[in-house]
Amino acid sequence: MKLTVGDREVQSIFGSIKSVRRYVRELNARPMMLWDGKAKWRYDLYPDYKAKRGKEPDPRVQHMRKCFRECREDIKRGLGLLGVPSLFAADFEADDLAGYLVKTYSKQGKRVFMITGDHDWKQLVNEHTTWVNHKDGRMVHECTFAEDTGYLTPVAFVQGKALVGDKSDEIPGVGRIGEKSAPEVLAQYGDVKTFITRIRDDVENKRKVPKAYRDFAMGEPSPKEPHLTRIQAFQRNVKLMNLLSGPEPTGVQVLHRNAMDLDGFREFCRELNFQSILSDFDAFVEPFVDNIPTASPLRKSA
Repeated sequence: MKLTVGDREVQSIFGSIKSVRRYVRELNARPMMLWDGKAKWRYDLYPDYKAKRGKEPDPRVQHMRKCFRECREDIKRGLGLLGVPSLFAADFEADDLAGYLVKTYSKQGKRVFMITGDHDWKQLVNEHTTWVNHKDGRMVHECTFAEDTGYLTPVAFVQGKALVGDKSDEIPGVGRIGEKSAPEVLAQYGDVKTFITRIRDDVENKRKVPKAYRDFAMGEPSPKEPHLTRIQAFQRNVKLMNLLSGPEPTGVQVLHRNAMDLDGFREFCRELNFQSILSDFDAFVEPFVDNIPTASPLRKSA
């Protein structure tokens, strides 16, 4: 739904605040918002990472992204007035912040909900941590992980993605092991190290193996990156994709920590003409006032 104040489109501000309120109310949890920086370490490892991101030819998508960029600071400001902190690190993505926080909170035994549309975050699911689709609220728990992803464990999930590659991030796969065969490989062999060992043994003993498996295990050149073997491409991809083993975020900025200001938020809504919030203001802010900090949902923004 398009909302404007003068010539400015503000629906992303309205939608973000309403979405966070929904999950604060439903999960009875203390929220924080995670924001993307530019992950320099990933570009150092693979210069073509996300090379085409932001270059969508569809003018509607370009316009939507432009409007969102122009509203980001107001989203942070509005949520901050409701006591919701925003976390940002210049050289790290929200994904890296999520991985670091999940590790930290899991060690403390805290319950965490990751509210996002990013399926890569599913690798962080554990006994304490649940992935939540930000659009429809569908959840992936540790007990439903295999059913949802097709992989038995988060480790297998990361290794499967590293075999297949990620088109959205411009990360090529190892070649001829795709979205259908990767889960089969991990289900049969358990992990890629065992897969390589077993296939090499089959080759040495003249047993028949699929050519794609042979080419990978025997270190043939990657079809899209001939300067790398397929195993090297896989190892590089794991480093790019694994959110639990990358460098820890540094220089993290926490904006608007403990800054609830309801009078300020009321004025913020007047400024942006959010009449539906103003018409029942006390009911709208109640989840933020009364939420019990028994969990920490993580929310990703681009």
